[in-house]
Amino acid sequence: MEFAISSIVLLLLMMGLLDLSRAFYFSVNLQGAAREGARHGAWFNTAARANLYLDDADIMSAVNSGLSGSGLVGTFVPSFTCLTPADLNSYNNKPYSASAYPTTSQGVNVYICYTPPNGGAQTGTMPNHPTDNSWRLGDINVTLLMNFQLITPFIQNLFGNSLHLAYNEHFTIQGKP
Repeated sequence: MEFAISSIVLLLLMMGLLDLSRAFYFSVNLQGAAREGARHGAWFNTAARANLYLDDADIMSAVNSGLSGSGLVGTFVPSFTCLTPADLNSYNNKPYSASAYPTTSQGVNVYICYTPPNGGAQTGTMPNHPTDNSWRLGDINVTLLMNFQLITPFIQNLFGNSLHLAYNEHFTIQGKP
């Protein structure tokens, strides 16, 4: 009788730990992919004197390479403006509105924000990399937003069917004067 009563509590703890460990696993992957995308875009090729990977396609390739171990694929969300946080701060960091997150479970939206040096106008897309060193000391921000699907029914009843995970990474764009 004691085991029957205590097994209910142990089962609930086990289900909670299962979802929590999955969320932690995916959050580590999101963080690494955001960092890899931003680092890749900020890299400067000294021989060519240009930022050869400072464009949407190359950054998305790096992000998806970072996500590949977890079985996730990021979807680039191009925009002429950067992702606006829900609290309207100027640093492009969370919290974000629910509409910025993917509608599908286990989906990942990728937002890239390019800030030119000397505080010029930000842009949310750069189809081609610059052919010179003009973006030196600018800023690149890669943000990954995921709609994480919970799998245990009891935990879904407590917290809803999904959780929003968000990671962003800022890097200063490298270059030589």
